[in-house]
Amino acid sequence: MKNTLLIAPHPDDEIVGAFMIIKKILKKKKIIVFFLTNGVIDQNSLWFWQKGFHKKMVENRKKEMKESMKFLGIKKFYLQNIYTRSLKDNIVKTYNKILKLKTKYKIDTIFCPAYEGGHQDHDVANFICSRFVNICKVYEFAEYNYYKNKIHSNHFFSASENDYIIYLTDKEKREKKNFLNVYASEKQNLNYISLEKESFRELLKYDYKLPPHEGRLFYRRFSFFSWHPRVDSDDPTLICKKICESKIF
Repeated sequence: MKNTLLIAPHPDDEIVGAFMIIKKILKKKKIIVFFLTNGVIDQNSLWFWQKGFHKKMVENRKKEMKESMKFLGIKKFYLQNIYTRSLKDNIVKTYNKILKLKTKYKIDTIFCPAYEGGHQDHDVANFICSRFVNICKVYEFAEYNYYKNKIHSNHFFSASENDYIIYLTDKEKREKKNFLNVYASEKQNLNYISLEKESFRELLKYDYKLPPHEGRLFYRRFSFFSWHPRVDSDDPTLICKKICESKIF
């Protein structure tokens, strides 16, 4: 039987963007999850008083990830133990690992986050997965974006006639909320996530030489506070440059 590979750039993306997708797929096929980073920024980017707790922060995120997998009933999952915001420097390495998983588990379908500017790691993951469209089905799921300076959660800023939208029942909303609560370390980062719906579609053809959309991206919406550890200081043009310079572009 063919299997499905779900790409989660960080532990929590599997719930934020693909909770219902996972529930529906698990009824029919085996699903393998590959976490591309450990979800924690590098130690040097933390406040000086936080640096001593860096190892504990990583271990805590890994613990939350394992709890999520247990509650979802997913037995096969893998973690690439690199830091958040470093995927752009590990493009080929990550591509090769996905290729190995595809071969090992006879993957015929891949799900990944959309190219929407929600997080630089999401956008890089989308590019990497786009390299597989000729050998298997690749779908993208919406998480969050800042199109036209407004936060949008769980739907695409560029509508397509091939968009699939799953509306959650009240019971499913409560269930998803409980699963999001597993990631207690990310509580303040998840309060903008909608519980109304989830959206996915076949991965579109993107021009990765350009940012996902014009204007400020979600991960740069607080760019005037670039000195703050929680604010991504990387310019979107840098991410595009890293993608274009990779050997798989």
